[in-house]
Amino acid sequence: FWGETLTIDPWHLGDNLEFTVYDKGLISSKTEGKVALPHELFYPAGFSGMLLVSGLPQALLHVIVRPMGPSSKEAAVDGATQAETSSKKRKKKLKTGKKLKGCC
Repeated sequence: FWGETLTIDPWHLGDNLEFTVYDKGLISSKTEGKVALPHELFYPAGFSGMLLVSGLPQALLHVIVRPMGPSSKEAAVDGATQAETSSKKRKKKLKTGKKLKGCC
């Protein structure tokens, strides 16, 4: 039991998750097996379950995946886009206001 919690940032829609099981020796590490989790199985609702480890026919890997929303970079880009959009909307409103003021 590892009980390890990891945050993956950035993760992009459509990316699968791959887990690699290593056997760490005194001198080097050896890959024992791998597990691939397709994005359709964990996004957007998350995933909790046992997965077969390729290369280790008797081994299972228990995985819990919880999508937490956009990454910090994506949130910053979205925030900048929203600010730019709202700024453009404000400029448009100001122009309209000036036209109304000038005509009355």
